[in-house]
Amino acid sequence: MCFRSGSDKTHLSELLIPLIDSIFVLMDEEREKRVRGDWISNLPDSLLCQVLLLNLPTKDVVKTSVLSHRWRNLWKCVPGLELDNRDFAQHNRFVSFVDYFLGLNTESCLHRFKLKYDCDDEPEFGLINRCIHSVATRKVKHIDVLDDSYGSWDLPMPLTLYTCATLVSLKLTRLTLPSPKFVSLPCLKVMKLVVVNFAHVMALETLISQCPVLESLVIGRSFCDDIQVLRVRSMSLLKFVHLANTSEGLYEDLVLVIDAPRLEYLRLCDHRIANFVLNNPASLVEADIDIVFNLIFEAKFDPNDLPKRNMIRKFLRGISDVKDMTITSTTLEVTYDYSRCERLPFFRNLSFLRVELCGYRWEMLPIFLERCPNLKSLVVGSINHREKEGFNILSKPRCFLSSLEYVKIERPLKGEAREMKLVSYFLENSKILKKLTLRFDDSLKKEESVILREHIAIPRLSSSCQVIVL
Repeated sequence: MCFRSGSDKTHLSELLIPLIDSIFVLMDEEREKRVRGDWISNLPDSLLCQVLLLNLPTKDVVKTSVLSHRWRNLWKCVPGLELDNRDFAQHNRFVSFVDYFLGLNTESCLHRFKLKYDCDDEPEFGLINRCIHSVATRKVKHIDVLDDSYGSWDLPMPLTLYTCATLVSLKLTRLTLPSPKFVSLPCLKVMKLVVVNFAHVMALETLISQCPVLESLVIGRSFCDDIQVLRVRSMSLLKFVHLANTSEGLYEDLVLVIDAPRLEYLRLCDHRIANFVLNNPASLVEADIDIVFNLIFEAKFDPNDLPKRNMIRKFLRGISDVKDMTITSTTLEVTYDYSRCERLPFFRNLSFLRVELCGYRWEMLPIFLERCPNLKSLVVGSINHREKEGFNILSKPRCFLSSLEYVKIERPLKGEAREMKLVSYFLENSKILKKLTLRFDDSLKKEESVILREHIAIPRLSSSCQVIVL
């Protein structure tokens, strides 16, 4: 059976959920007489193998061999492995099983290889490396390896990963990638590298640039990697996510350069990087931004730092054409500091905005909202971040919200004055607001909820606005 897209696989999986349930019933009974003439066993091998591949880890796939003579060897034809080495009593048995499975049907393609490796003792790198090398030479399409052992980051990947011509997606976590001598990944569309150690600072940049059809790239940076300047250059990239631990408190003059003219989705969550350079952003539609340009803790925005000002100006202009944006209050703080010396660009295409606020620092919103003339929907969420001390905020709104139609405040309200100030701001300044959605905190007593409901019945600029309390 051939699937043309990921959505086709999802659709098939949903349709065959009853089939999976029936398989487990048969496994529990373990009696051949109960499956004689059963409609499941009459399905073609190709369909059954796809169902097992998409829905069960390998240890459960093997268990289906006890169902009947019909199922005894079917597991050997499933084109994929999903393993956890802790499912095996001994490490050698784990390796032997992988070797045995890969020795079956050596001419067929391996659709998927997923491995979680966890070892309390010193891991046997050579054996694991050989397993992954064998997988890479079996025309595998999807590789997902997580090293959760004592020696995380030390487990090296084989060079054959760089020349796997059939590979479509590559997901590695806490591993080491060697320096590539030659890269040929003509089919690779999805790459996710989380806390991956690179043997050379240019290894990642080289790998990205040599994937001609790469569409989705996720990089989870380690606080101890040696990459000072990372250039993400791709003519095919549509989605890019860059994450790092924002609580390390490190002061680093790191640089991230993004040159992807077809990029549609961008997520940046890294407080350490000082310089973000976004080239060719014309196709960008959605952005999720949690950055502070390394202005954290005692570091302050300096209006006289012209290189920093120019970099922030270019970055804000680079994301100014997006239609959908998520932004954190930490980023808004830097944006506000910058706005006191230069005006923010207009975000004319922005129709949906989600703001993740730290505490009640909502007073930063007006300076940003006044530059969003076509904003229709706003969601106010909340996150936990350390706030900077001595932050100067606006004392009152500076503009009417002429386009805003829907506002949702997700943080449960307790009736505090600063919360009601936020509610009043939207009601008193939104000309065509249709719906304001709120939620009260569960700790409020009944009489307090009544008072709060009465309080939000304040004058509103839009006569058609509904206040919905969840």
